[in-house]
Amino acid sequence: MASRILVVDDEADLELLIRQRFRSRIKSEELDFVFARNGEEALNKLKNDSTIDLVITDINMPVMDGLTLLRRIKEENIQSKAVVISAYGDMDNIRKAMNSGAFDFITKPIDMTDLDTTMYKGLSEVEVIKQGIRAKEDLKHTLIEKEVAVLEKEKAEESKRLKQQFLANMSHEIRTPMNAIIGTVNLLEKSQLDGKQNKYINIIKTSADNLLVIINDILDISKIESGKFTIEKINFNLKEKVMHVYESLKVKSEEKGLELNIVYSPSLSEFYKGDPVRITQVLINLTGNAIKFTDKGSVTIDVKQCSEKEGGVCFSVIDTGIGIAEDKMKFIFESFTQESSDTTRKFGGTGLGLTISKQLVELMGGELKLKSQQGKGSVFMFTLPMEVATACTDENKTDSGKKELKARPGLRILLAEDNKFNQMVAEDTLNTLLPELTMVMVENGKEAIAKLKSEKFDLVIMDIHMPEMDGYEATQFIRTQLPSPLNGVPIMAMTANVIAEEIDKCFVAGMNAYVSKPFNQDDLLRKIIALTQASH
Repeated sequence: MASRILVVDDEADLELLIRQRFRSRIKSEELDFVFARNGEEALNKLKNDSTIDLVITDINMPVMDGLTLLRRIKEENIQSKAVVISAYGDMDNIRKAMNSGAFDFITKPIDMTDLDTTMYKGLSEVEVIKQGIRAKEDLKHTLIEKEVAVLEKEKAEESKRLKQQFLANMSHEIRTPMNAIIGTVNLLEKSQLDGKQNKYINIIKTSADNLLVIINDILDISKIESGKFTIEKINFNLKEKVMHVYESLKVKSEEKGLELNIVYSPSLSEFYKGDPVRITQVLINLTGNAIKFTDKGSVTIDVKQCSEKEGGVCFSVIDTGIGIAEDKMKFIFESFTQESSDTTRKFGGTGLGLTISKQLVELMGGELKLKSQQGKGSVFMFTLPMEVATACTDENKTDSGKKELKARPGLRILLAEDNKFNQMVAEDTLNTLLPELTMVMVENGKEAIAKLKSEKFDLVIMDIHMPEMDGYEATQFIRTQLPSPLNGVPIMAMTANVIAEEIDKCFVAGMNAYVSKPFNQDDLLRKIIALTQASH
């Protein structure tokens, strides 16, 4: 961009001399000269044109002289640099001009080389000032951007906190009645039922299990997004887990008349190091989806050694189902996304299963890919960098430990639970699991503390959200205010909150274990036995 210079002089021939002297630089748009005949004309130009970088002004002019122009430039806060022109002997006026803000001076008669040098100095100073202004503006923008970034971060953290709180509340509110529904169904299954009643019970159980899957999917997504999802690395039997997926989904495939196949390569070891729960979850998600979207033909789980270049174990779930349109494949792994609204209406689901599967595979160090052709089926493939392990697995050790646990007859258990339905389910379930059980039930933490003071118990099962005094407060009171040995009674949380932060709070409060609602009977029994054996 050309440097703009305003020349103020009442001598008309000066304009011609300047244009001739600097014609090549004017033509190349390096310099752009503007001319005025007096100070007043020059001041008007400066007020209307903020792009003028340098003012070269004579001192002695009609209408408004150069000294007055310099004073008005200062008063109007015009930022252009100024150079004055005056006779060599007019030092008094030159001194006044310099005191009025002039940057430099040129004497008459004007030497064009001197003018060029002075202009260069002036324009260099102007560029330094411009750079300073730009740097100041850049710093200002940087500071503003930083403030905005801090505010956005705080806003995002607050949003994340509110989301976690919402999920914790929703988890509790949904899981509490779900515990009563699933617990009651489990009890009914063990009673004498006719064929029609069995059919209805199975419908309720399937619907409840489906609802629980949706709740768990939403919580899994939340944990993954918050970075609080942990991946285990233990020794386990991979072939056994693949067969477990087959057994879990075999009935579903048979109901649709589909052939469910397992291909486990003979070149693979049975035992690997990894996260068996999450690998099983991914395979069940992918295989369950394949069965859902396949009306005829087959679904195959293929497990084999990856190529030498890839390394690890390759898993493929292959179906002969409806397939996925090419333009929809890039969106299929996004949260809450299904191929179309028709898919949602016809097949149901939240569209979270594939998102979770992809993120779990990536957390385990792998990659989930898709090949599909509409109307001809799909292949979901993922690779995991898994190490071969010994036959003596961590899981087997844990299982053998479970088998040695036996319930001690005559246990006395205090249940603090305000929901009447959950009281009934817990009482009836535990009476079927534990021999000679004595159960006492209260509805809040205050009543639990009062009972502990008056009666001896082997275990307290403590709900978290209760009126008057919740499970956290009651546990803290028991641990810190009651005398020994009452303050050492085993306490197990039975909580509908399965968010990691909520579970951590249970242990911080002083609880020894927790079981989530809806509870798994085997898990509940195992934890009760472990806690009561340790305290006996």
